[in-house]
Amino acid sequence: MPFIPVAGVAQAEIRMTWDDQKVENTLYFDFGTTPTSGDLTTLGTDLLAWWTANIAPLTNQDVQLREIYLTDLTSATGAAVTVVPASPLFGEVNLDSLPNNVALCVSFRTAFRGRSFRGRNYVVGLSENQVSGSHVIETVSEQFVTAYEQLLSGGHAVSQTWVVVSRFTGNAPRTAGVATPIDTVLVVDSTVDSQRRRLPGRGQ
Repeated sequence: MPFIPVAGVAQAEIRMTWDDQKVENTLYFDFGTTPTSGDLTTLGTDLLAWWTANIAPLTNQDVQLREIYLTDLTSATGAAVTVVPASPLFGEVNLDSLPNNVALCVSFRTAFRGRSFRGRNYVVGLSENQVSGSHVIETVSEQFVTAYEQLLSGGHAVSQTWVVVSRFTGNAPRTAGVATPIDTVLVVDSTVDSQRRRLPGRGQ
C-alpha cells in the first residue's frame, strides 16, 4: 500500500511484552506543524509518564512497557524516534493475569459521525479481579476511561492534540489522511473482547 501522509501528525506505538508476546496500542497526536525529532522525544517522554501514572496501576504486573516508537506521518521520510523507559516499567496489579486475548475496548469519539471519525484501543493486561463472568467490572471500565481522558485537551498529560486518523474513505485510500480531534472517551459495553493475535505464539 502506498504511503498516505497525515500532515503535522505523529503516530505513537506503545510497545509492550506480555507473557513473552509482543503487543501494542497506537495513538495519534497533531502538532499543527511538522514535528522534529526533539518534538517526538518530548511526546514519547510525556506518554511514558502518562502510562506510568494512569495505566500501570490498572495493568497486570506481567506486562512490561518496552518502548514507545514515534513517527512523523507528514511524509514517508519524516522523523522517527524510540523512547525507552530509564528503568524497566511494569504494570502494578499483583494478581493472576487473564489470558492475553482478553481485552476491554475503549472508544475514542470526535464531533463527527462515521467510521473515519472514531478510534479505539484494546486494553492490555487485565487481571482476574477486574472481570466478573464475561464482563469487566464497572469501576474498572470507569478507571480506564478516566486514564485516557488525561490525553484530552484539558487533561494536561500531553501538549499536542489527541486525534483520530483516517487514511481510507469508502474502502479507498485517501490522497492525504484526515486528523480529527478526540473529544470523548467511553466504554460502549463491559463485555470482554478477544484479541487472538495477542495470544503467545501469534501476532508479532
